[in-house]
This record gives sequence, C-alpha cells and structure tokens, in this order.
Amino acid sequence: MVPRPAAPPPLTLVQSLVNTRELLEDRDDLSTPAGLAAWAEAEGLPGLARPAEADLTRVRRLREALRQLLGGGAGLPGAVSVLNGELARTGTRPLLQAGPPGAEFTGDCTTSLDAAITRVLAAVVTARLDGSLSRLKTCGAEDCQWAFYDRSPNAASRWCETSVCGARHKMRAYRARQAAGTATR
Repeated sequence: MVPRPAAPPPLTLVQSLVNTRELLEDRDDLSTPAGLAAWAEAEGLPGLARPAEADLTRVRRLREALRQLLGGGAGLPGAVSVLNGELARTGTRPLLQAGPPGAEFTGDCTTSLDAAITRVLAAVVTARLDGSLSRLKTCGAEDCQWAFYDRSPNAASRWCETSVCGARHKMRAYRARQAAGTATR
C-alpha cells in the first residue's frame, strides 16, 4: 500500500515500524531475523547484524503495542504496559539540552537492539509530549490498520486512503442497509 505522505520526523520511524506488517496483503517484513536487520538498516538504526529469534519476537511485540497505541480502543492499557516495560528495560530517559527547548533521549543500551528500541521509544515520548502522536493513527479498517499521519485540519481522518479502505467500508455499510431493507419487506 502506498497511502498518504509519511509522518514528519521523528514519527517516521514509528510509522515505519508499524507498517512493517501489512494486513491487507498478509505481508510481514519482520517474519525473519534478516527482515529485522534490513528494516533497522533502512531506518539508519544501530547495526543489528545477527538478530536472534528472541529479538524478532521483542520487536514484533513492540510493533503491535504501537499499533494498539495509535488505534486506541480496548487494547490501549496492554499496549501502554508493553511500552512502559520497554522504557524500563532499555533505561530510556530524557536528557535536557543546553540549547533550544527540548530533550534528547538516552538509554542503557546494552545491545544494538536496545539502542534501536530507545530511538523508537524516544520518538513516541517526544511526539506524545508535543501532541503530534495524536495525528499518527491506524486505519479504521480492521483488515488494514496501516499507520498514517493525519494532516487534515481537524485531525478527523479515519482511513489510510479514503478511496480504498473508506470506499470498502462505505460499500459494506450500504450493502448491509440494502440487505436489512430487503429483509424487512
């Protein structure tokens, strides 16, 4: 899927991670350790030359927690718990800067995977604080859930692409109304 323009930095990293799994095409770029290494390299993250299966499982769990966070709903408390667990595990914390307002993030980073996850978590925390995280959403179509950045003035977009997922949803609703109308006659 090639939906809307990418989110602004640093949210592009979060969006990229969530979109490593495409539900509509049943594709998962993180299905192998090599896929994880390729994604990290493409994103300019610390080298994950030989990730283990446990690393892959950890990043997939983080990805799905981020998907839940962006989508809100019933899974939000569990997603927040996973993210807080990763914040604690990596020791991710802000460091104030002497220059313009802001902070950089550091972590204990015992492994290159910890360093990569720290970068993802730093983007989430920063965006949560400045309010931009609320514009990074997952598509409202249950079979899509593609992460997109909502640039609409009122931040009310529901679909990654209105012409694709929005149209499918509207057609299903129309057919359901038609079927309900026929059944009551």
